[in-house]
Amino acid sequence: MEERYLGCMLGLAIGDALGFPTEFLSLPDIRRQFGALGVTDYVAYHKFPLGAVSDDTQMSMALAEGLLEAPGAPADAASLDSLMTAVAKRFMAWARSPENNRAPGMSCLAGCRRLEEGLSWRESGVADSKGCGAAMRTAPIGLLYHDRRERLIEVARASSLLTHGHPCAQAGAVATALAVSLALDRTPPARFLDRLLAATAPLSPDFATCLGRVRQALPLPSDDAFALLGEGWVAEEAVAGAVYAFLRSPDDYRASVL
Repeated sequence: MEERYLGCMLGLAIGDALGFPTEFLSLPDIRRQFGALGVTDYVAYHKFPLGAVSDDTQMSMALAEGLLEAPGAPADAASLDSLMTAVAKRFMAWARSPENNRAPGMSCLAGCRRLEEGLSWRESGVADSKGCGAAMRTAPIGLLYHDRRERLIEVARASSLLTHGHPCAQAGAVATALAVSLALDRTPPARFLDRLLAATAPLSPDFATCLGRVRQALPLPSDDAFALLGEGWVAEEAVAGAVYAFLRSPDDYRASVL
């Protein structure tokens, strides 16, 4: 199990490092720059060393460290306020760090600024932001609470509120954490989509509608699938795209992540 926990954190960092150089490029630009297959290995990007991660991995690490540092953690003795206060401290430290130079999302930065100004974690998030910044970082919640489903959902939703208040963003945070939990439990991939839809539909029907399109997308080649699912700038598109990539090749990490 320890190896699988390590594999999750390393796996998300690898995927992030591969995708980092393409983050703001269109599909034609990606193919023009990297070839017809797109990125197939680490590439140099600006001033960063080969294989550098983006703010996605940085915030995932900050979230993990905050969860472990809260009084009473990692057991359920830690209150939600205690957990989110510890996570908020880690987020603020990340925002002030010189390592925060990887084009972080505006909502993440705005939430951190509002935390610095003294707003509570329940109020600091941008109320109408449904960007993917919350969904990108909640894998550690799926690891920590993988055998406590209600707690997982509660903590994942709360973790979104620090920066993203929209119901779609909260649902995205839950979906990523739950997907990690399902993988740890060795849930058959064919059951993933139904489990994710059941957990997220009560939180955001719009999120569930987009996620539900994965079934229609699965038989399609990737260009057509992502035309249907979206490019990942908002939570529902990002999670739907990730689930599509996984379900197309659930036994092949390299194929899925590329």
